[in-house]
Amino acid sequence: MSRLITLALGLLLSVTALASDLSLSGFNDRFTLTRNADNKVVMVKLKRAITRFSVRPFLEQLKADLTREQASLNGLSAVEREAEIDRLMADLGVDPAAMNEAPEAAKIREALMNIPNIDVEATFRELDKGDFWTEFQRRMEEALAFIDPSILANLEDPRFFYKKNVTYTVVEWALKQAAKQFSSVPVLSIASFVVVRVHDMILEQRHFHHNMLLHYFETIPETKLGMTKEEVDRTVSSIHEYRIEAVNVFESNRAARDWLNYGMDKFYVMVRTGNSRVRDWEGSAGLGFSDVRRLNFGFAAVTHEGARKIYHLHHSAHLLTSSPALAYDYSEPKKVKRYRTLMNLAGVALGFINMPGWIKSAADTFLSSMYVQQVRMEGALVGYFESTGDSAMIDRIYAQRANFYILR
Repeated sequence: MSRLITLALGLLLSVTALASDLSLSGFNDRFTLTRNADNKVVMVKLKRAITRFSVRPFLEQLKADLTREQASLNGLSAVEREAEIDRLMADLGVDPAAMNEAPEAAKIREALMNIPNIDVEATFRELDKGDFWTEFQRRMEEALAFIDPSILANLEDPRFFYKKNVTYTVVEWALKQAAKQFSSVPVLSIASFVVVRVHDMILEQRHFHHNMLLHYFETIPETKLGMTKEEVDRTVSSIHEYRIEAVNVFESNRAARDWLNYGMDKFYVMVRTGNSRVRDWEGSAGLGFSDVRRLNFGFAAVTHEGARKIYHLHHSAHLLTSSPALAYDYSEPKKVKRYRTLMNLAGVALGFINMPGWIKSAADTFLSSMYVQQVRMEGALVGYFESTGDSAMIDRIYAQRANFYILR
C-alpha cells in the first residue's frame, strides 16, 4: 500500500512539475524582465506588442460581419427572425417577455431586429469620407509611442500609468471631431462606437497580459521566474495601478503610499472572492453546477445542463444579472465568439434606432458589460491552458477575443 502511495505521490509531483515548466515556458516566451545596474527588475515588458496602430481592420471586420448577419437574418421569415433574436436575449439572461423592465435591453433587441434594413454599403461609404480616421490613427499612434505599449509594469514608479493616460485625450478629441465630421446620426453613432471600442481594444492588450501575468505569479514560484518576492509584489502593484481610473486621484495616492503591498492586497481579495464563489458553486447556489473545479484565480470549470463549461469567477454575464459570465462552452465551442460578434453589431445597429440619449447611453453601457472586462480577464485562461499544454484551447480562447490589437 505504501508503495502505491509513493507512486501516486511521485506521479502527482511529476504532473505538477510539468505544468509549472509549461507555464514557465509561456512566461519566458512572452515577457522580458528589464534590470538596472544592480541587477534588480525595474520593468516587465511584452516581447510582442502592437506599436503600429490602424483602425482599418476593425472597420472592415464590422462591415463584413454586418453583411454576413444581414444575409443570415434575411434567410429567415419574420417570425423565425424574431424567435432567433429572442433566443439570443434569453441566452444572455434577459427575458424577452420582460423588456419593459429593461429598456436598454429592449433597444438592443430592436437594433438586432433592424439589421436587415441597414444600407451597409452607403453607410460605410459615408463613414470613410474625409481624413477623420487618418488623423485619429496618427494621434493614437503618437499617444501609444509616448507610453510604449510593450511596457506591462514599472516597478519603481507608482504613478507611471496614471501620469500617462494620454489615450483618453485622443478619444475626447475624436468624439468631438466626429460630431463635426458626420452629419448623419447613424453614421456619427457608428463612428463614436468605433472610436470607443477601438480604444477599449488597445487597452485590452495590457489588461489581457496583466491577467496572464497574475496567473503565472499565482502558480509559479518567483525564484523560477528569476524574480524576488519584492519584485513580484511591485509588479502586481503596477498591474493594479494601471486599472486606476484617470479621475481617481485618491486611489492613485493610495497606491503611491503603500506601493509594496497595494497590488497584492487587491489580488488576495480577488483570490479569496473567487475561492468563496467556487465553494458556493460546489453547494449549488441555485445555479445547477456540478463537478466544479477551480482553474485559477479567475476561472472555474463546471458541468452545467449536461455540458462542460468554463465560467468567470469575477464577472457577471452583464450588468442586469448576477449570473457568472460564460468563458467557454465545450459543447458549443463558437458560442461565446458568436455572442461577442453580435454585441459588436448591436453597438453599430443602435445608431439606426430612434431613442432618447439616456437610453442610448444605457444600452452602450449594457453592451460593454457583456464582453469588455470578460475579454481582458481571459488572458489568465490562456495562461492556464499553457500550463496544461492544451494548444487547441489556447487557439480557441484567442479566437473568441475579437481583438486585432492583441498579438499571440
